[in-house]
Amino acid sequence: MENKKNQNRFDVDFVRRQFPFFELEESKKWAFFDNAGGTFPCGPVVDKLTYFYRMNKVQPYGYNALSAAAGEQMDNGRRVMAQLLGVPINTLTIGPSTTQNFNTLSIACINFLNEGDEIIVSEQDHEANIGGWERTARLSGATLNFWNADVKNGELDLAELEKLLNKHTKIVCVTHSSNIIGTVNPIQEIIRLGHDYGAKVIIDGVSYAPHQWPNLTTNSPDVYCFSTYKTYGTHLGIMYVAPDFMEQLTPQCHFFNEKKSWARLDGAGPDHASIAALAGLGEYFQTLHCHHFGETDKPLHQKAGEISNLMNQHETSLCKILLEKIALLPVRIIGKSSIEGREANISLLSSTCSSKELSSLLAKKGIAANNNHFYAYRLIKKLGIDIDDGVLRLSFAHYNTMDETIRLIDALTAILGK
Repeated sequence: MENKKNQNRFDVDFVRRQFPFFELEESKKWAFFDNAGGTFPCGPVVDKLTYFYRMNKVQPYGYNALSAAAGEQMDNGRRVMAQLLGVPINTLTIGPSTTQNFNTLSIACINFLNEGDEIIVSEQDHEANIGGWERTARLSGATLNFWNADVKNGELDLAELEKLLNKHTKIVCVTHSSNIIGTVNPIQEIIRLGHDYGAKVIIDGVSYAPHQWPNLTTNSPDVYCFSTYKTYGTHLGIMYVAPDFMEQLTPQCHFFNEKKSWARLDGAGPDHASIAALAGLGEYFQTLHCHHFGETDKPLHQKAGEISNLMNQHETSLCKILLEKIALLPVRIIGKSSIEGREANISLLSSTCSSKELSSLLAKKGIAANNNHFYAYRLIKKLGIDIDDGVLRLSFAHYNTMDETIRLIDALTAILGK
């Protein structure tokens, strides 16, 4: 009966017990709101990473027991990540970061493109999903078109995308949600529009995935990328590539690995232990799902989706309170001023002090936040914001609490309320 009661109540105290950081005395000094820059890793991930380094930090896939065990742990990490996403294991490329994955992907697309073809990128995106395509356009002779963001609020208008799409469009790149304005873009509609013109649609899910686990079984992107160090795991980039698109890309691996789909876009191979530790993410989602919903034989990606919904509801409820309170302060909220249609990620500007100064003053009050352009350089510039100072970004994770949110509000009020 206890598990059923938990279905409608997110147990944040139980969640925090799954994170080694919150067991430390140091954690009591901080309310952490820099989660968009990277979350704390959960316990099962830390345990598996540590185990690999202690027991099996050798060249994997050999015949001796130590080497064989290393390979088995890496295979399990890949297998669990595929299960969490509900996709075949050979559709996933694991790279050292999403930035590197996008760069490798864009290079692999050079021969996919011809002179006269067109690529669409959004002005809202992180530079990782723009710069590589800019270079690929120059090398292939393709034309790069920008889906411009609104100069006042940074939003993207679907009508503007429809104006750009035509028979020459081969690739459409867009972020699932903006790491600055926090808006969740209508990805299903964007994918449909792109596919109607025969274009491949490439989604950057780095900002979205920490707030809502990606649902690749409902959406049908040709490529979807996100980073596991922002989803409670190790520092890796996960890239799903649809099999039909993968076949059209130029391999970026050693020639003798070209027949392995998961290796075709793996130019070097990331840290072995970090791959093995990904299996801990599966354990984490399993543990949280069991605690809130009870034992079930549902597939792992469905469990991840269900518990992610609870995570999202929890952090969104906290973010809503923050938005309501800071609306009374002398700040400019970048993007939507209400929680509807946005993730729990807020960027703001103060009218009384710089973003850098505000970040520093918050740190003195035990609030971890950050100021920057956060690699959305073009969007920040479009909005007329000082590139060097950037915005103050306050980003939630599901392990944040009401007490921490109140500490943040009190700190902002003390600094800006005067």
